Amino acid sequence: MKRVLTILFFLVAISSQAQFNNNFTDNFGNVKLGAAYVQDFPGLGGYGIMGEFSVNMSDRLEGAIGIKRMNMQGYPRTNAVQEYTRASTIDFNIFFLPVRTEAHIIRIGAGYSFSSYNIRRSYPLTTTIGIEKQTSWPIQDKKSGSSGVSVIAEYEYLIANSNISVGIRVALYKAYDRVSYIGPFVGMRF
Repeated sequence: MKRVLTILFFLVAISSQAQFNNNFTDNFGNVKLGAAYVQDFPGLGGYGIMGEFSVNMSDRLEGAIGIKRMNMQGYPRTNAVQEYTRASTIDFNIFFLPVRTEAHIIRIGAGYSFSSYNIRRSYPLTTTIGIEKQTSWPIQDKKSGSSGVSVIAEYEYLIANSNISVGIRVALYKAYDRVSYIGPFVGMRF
């Protein structure tokens, strides 16, 4: 049911594009490309890249579909095992624009993500032999898919006399695990 509602929101965004025609919504859409620092949990960090296409639903609302690739690694539990998360996601987002001028846009949004991931984790296994305790760190690899919600905040600066913009995105994604995302992006309006 969640997937149907998410796709429905995106279709409403596309169909409503033709109904609005003012100086903010003259463009068909906006494409953003960005890179970011991502953190899965303390001790596991890396990079993420994203691409997103958004359309104006009204003067203060935007609908967007995007893809992300995230690669994080680290030694959060023991120095013996390098843990990692590699994930690809498809995101469906709705943004509210509380500030929208000819040079600045602030977006606050929520979305739903579908992810495919490959993770490696290591948890302590304690065994007792007589009175002596031994701890080992067995490796657990997992491949799976999941889905979850996201919360996003963005600032975008529209370069004067150009279709190009620059900005920064801060987000919290919950598609396979709780992931923090912060980084710049470049946008182009069509």
